[in-house]
Amino acid sequence: MTEVQIVEACVASAESAFAYVNDYHHLPLFLHGMQSFTPVGGQTVGLGATFDGHMTLGPASLQSRIEVVRWEENYAIAVRSIKGFEVESTFLFHAEGPARCTVDAIVDFRVPGGLAGRALGKTIEPFVKIAVQRSTNNLVTQISDFHASRQ
Repeated sequence: MTEVQIVEACVASAESAFAYVNDYHHLPLFLHGMQSFTPVGGQTVGLGATFDGHMTLGPASLQSRIEVVRWEENYAIAVRSIKGFEVESTFLFHAEGPARCTVDAIVDFRVPGGLAGRALGKTIEPFVKIAVQRSTNNLVTQISDFHASRQ
């Protein structure tokens, strides 16, 4: 797997940051390259919630079904693919005070084996890094706005 991790300071509480990311409607707003993100079934929050996603990274069009595999209120949300493109994404929210936190965005991805998989991996790796950085920058800006609107 290839891991990309970005850590950003955010002008919002960890609670606000968690609440923003925990609402799946926000994901396409901050996640760079996300084309669609829809729930599978009625559960949209917490462990076991499942979603179908489609994103583009450079020349690649990737589809996955992901499941929430870690959910710690006001601290962590992690998803892992259960079908399609293999990816694990984790968001951690570290409280730094009543209106400040740090957001860690960690993305691990794996491409299929063989020559085609290695070629795909080399093609999309720079796009993954750019997408994670842009997504994290978008996220902390949107979280700050969300936090301010809740005050």
